[in-house]
Amino acid sequence: MSNWNSILSRDNSKILGIINLSNDSFTGDGVFNHDEGLKKLLQSAKQKNIDFIDIGCASSKPGFDSVTTEEEIERLNYFINSNQETFTFSIDSFNPIVVQHAVENNFEIINDVSGFLNEEMIQIAVDSKLKIILVHRHPKSESLHQKMIYKDVVKEVKEHLNSKIKSLISLGVKEEQIAIDPGLGFGKNLSDSAELLINIKELKENFPLIVGYSKKKFIKNIPMSNSDLFKHCVDSGVSLVRMHLTN
Repeated sequence: MSNWNSILSRDNSKILGIINLSNDSFTGDGVFNHDEGLKKLLQSAKQKNIDFIDIGCASSKPGFDSVTTEEEIERLNYFINSNQETFTFSIDSFNPIVVQHAVENNFEIINDVSGFLNEEMIQIAVDSKLKIILVHRHPKSESLHQKMIYKDVVKEVKEHLNSKIKSLISLGVKEEQIAIDPGLGFGKNLSDSAELLINIKELKENFPLIVGYSKKKFIKNIPMSNSDLFKHCVDSGVSLVRMHLTN
């Protein structure tokens, strides 16, 4: 099992590139059955020396349309069969059947935006020993985008993540498998997400920190350019910034 530190040490871009294979993504940039579009995105990543690619086969935007397991796997297989490039691939899914299929096809990272609530997903992480991205989710949240009320969002997100980390470790996940993500835009209003990003340094402790703000509405509340936001993250100790790839 390679740990996060070993693979992050060989990356210089600080970017986790996003490729959507869903036609329902909030950015409208899905490339399922679009051979040329997919090829250009992968070539763009290689030209920018991006080592990590996050593959999403189902939308997680507010009000997203549910897809069947078969549809999600069909999209994933399209990518697996089309890809000719060598990257470290992450699977962005909260469906354990889809994640297991990705694991069996040499994906190295499990990115579960639902916060590893599913026991099957946790068991896959334990058995596979792959690296995981633990995305914050309020412990009282009943759905991915249920807006929760925070008195001190930075403090509470930090506490929730630490509590979940302890739970995962007690269930067999190894500490070195875990990276954390504050879940910007998930179950948080625009000002809470902006406050988290501005104070992202406060979340940096013993685990690699990953953030995703690319193309999200709340960044309009932050008086920084995209390049300044990226620099702010890197200077604050963020290991990887999730960014949508462009041709």
